[in-house]
Amino acid sequence: MYRSGRDLLLCKPPRLRAGNGDLRVSEVEEFTTEACRIVRALDRASLPIQGPPGSGKTTSGAEIIHDLVRCGKKVGVCATGHEVIHLLLSKIIAGPNGDKIRCLHKCDRGSYEGDGIATASDNKMPIKRLKSDLVDVVGATAWMWCRPEYADSVDVLVFDEAGQMSLADVLAASPAARDIILIGDPQQLPRPQKGSHPEEAELSALEHLLVDREFKKVKIMPPELGLFMPKTRRLHPRVCEFTSEVFYESKLHPISFTANRTLSGHRLFDKPGLYFIPVDHQGNCNYSPQEVEVIARIVESLLKPDVKWFYGAGNSAQLKREEDILIVAPYNAQVSDLGIRLPGMKVGTVDKFQGQEAPVVICSLTTSSPEDAPRGMEFLYSLNRFNVATSRAMSNVIVVGNPKLFEPECKSPRQMQLANALCRYLELATVVEVPRV
Repeated sequence: MYRSGRDLLLCKPPRLRAGNGDLRVSEVEEFTTEACRIVRALDRASLPIQGPPGSGKTTSGAEIIHDLVRCGKKVGVCATGHEVIHLLLSKIIAGPNGDKIRCLHKCDRGSYEGDGIATASDNKMPIKRLKSDLVDVVGATAWMWCRPEYADSVDVLVFDEAGQMSLADVLAASPAARDIILIGDPQQLPRPQKGSHPEEAELSALEHLLVDREFKKVKIMPPELGLFMPKTRRLHPRVCEFTSEVFYESKLHPISFTANRTLSGHRLFDKPGLYFIPVDHQGNCNYSPQEVEVIARIVESLLKPDVKWFYGAGNSAQLKREEDILIVAPYNAQVSDLGIRLPGMKVGTVDKFQGQEAPVVICSLTTSSPEDAPRGMEFLYSLNRFNVATSRAMSNVIVVGNPKLFEPECKSPRQMQLANALCRYLELATVVEVPRV
C-alpha cells in the first residue's frame, strides 16, 4: 500500500509540500482556485473533497484535472461506474482548451464512442499510451487501476463519487498514483450494499473519514482532513435553509443568484420553498393510488400556461413536462403507477435522479404509517435518500404524504434521528390542501 492510501486508511491529514500553505480555503478566492493550489502542493497524500448538492463537484473535478494537465501531470479517473467516469471526461474536454487534453476511457467496446473521447476495450492500450506520452487523462474502474502494471502509472488518481466507492476499492487502486483525490458527498446516496458486513466495514471511502475517534459520524468533512464545498448554485435560499441545517451542520450557503429562481402565477405554490400536501389513507405499503391522483392534479396545475418559471435576470418560461418537474417515490410499485398516470414525466426513485436538478420536485411518501413501511423506518426515513430527493429542487419542494408519518413511535435514538429530518421539514414547510376536481 502506498503512502497516500495508508494515510487515507489512518485518517491522516493531507500532507503538503513545505512553503505551499495549508488546507484553509480563503473566503476571497473561488473554491476551485484554492483547491487547485492545494492539489498542486500534495506530497504523496490523499485529499478528500465533499461537495453538497449543487456545489459543482463534477465541474470542480474537471477544472482541477485541467490544472494538473497544464502542469504536465498525468491523471487517472476512477469511479464505480462508467457513466460517472464518462461524465467527468466529457466535462474535461468541454472546458476551455479541453479539446487539447487527450482523454482515454477504458470501457466495453462500442459503449462510449463518437464524442471526442478515445476508448479502449482492453487493459493493455491505456498503459502503453501513458508510457508513450500519448494520453493525458485515463478513465477506468478500480478493476483496471488495481492491476500491478498500473502501479505509478499516473501522477494523480481522482476518485469521482467517492461517497459511493468502498474504502477497499480505493485502497486497491491507490498504488496507481502518487497522490489521490476523493470527490463526492457521503450525505447523499451511499454505495450499493451486497451482503452483510461487520459494523463500519460497509462504509465508503469518504464515510470512513467522517467517523471520529469515538466512532460517531459527523456530517461534514473536518477541516483538518479535507475540503468542504460551502456554496450551492442550485438551491433557493428557502430550500437551502432546510438542507443545510439538517444535513450539513448549517455550513452550506446558496449563492445570491439562486434567490431569483421562483414560480409565478400558481395559486398554491407561488412562493419558493417547502410544501407539504396531507393525504389521508390507510393500509398502503409500497403504493398509494390516493397520492398518485393528488400528484396528477398538482402536475396538471403546474403545467398551465399562466404558470411561469423565473430562472433569473428577468428570464421566464413555462414549465416543461419532460424536464422541469421531477417526481420521486420510495418504491418501484409507486413509481410504476405514477409513470402510467403521468406519461412523459420524469418519475423514479432517488437512485435515478442523483446528480439531476429541476425547478420543482414532488416527493410521494406513499406508505400510510411507519408500521406499514415494507422495508422499515431505516429505508422510508433514510436521511441520505431524503436529502437527495429534496435537494434536486431549484425552487419548490412538494412532499405528498400521510400526516401519520410525522408521528412515529421511535424505539431507539437511531429511529429518533431518522424521524427528525422529516419532522423538521414539516416545521419549515407550508401545509396546503389540494382541492379535489
